[in-house]
Amino acid sequence: MGDKTQIATVMLAAQYSYLWLVILGTTVGMLLANVPVVLAGNFAAEKLPLTLIRRLAACAFFVLALVAVYKAMQVSGWV
Repeated sequence: MGDKTQIATVMLAAQYSYLWLVILGTTVGMLLANVPVVLAGNFAAEKLPLTLIRRLAACAFFVLALVAVYKAMQVSGWV
């Protein structure tokens, strides 16, 4: 899944001639950002029922969707 990190990586690779350092830096950065979340998810999966985890995730995504819709309405002048 593409995101802003990929765009930043492309821009850094275009700006600097040290391709391997850009690859290393962006990879290490993503690992540092993702490893704690993966570990927390693993811990939660061991302690909480899967149904509860799925419901919490669904609620979180629903709230994020509402925020995104509200911000889009603000930008378009509907709110």
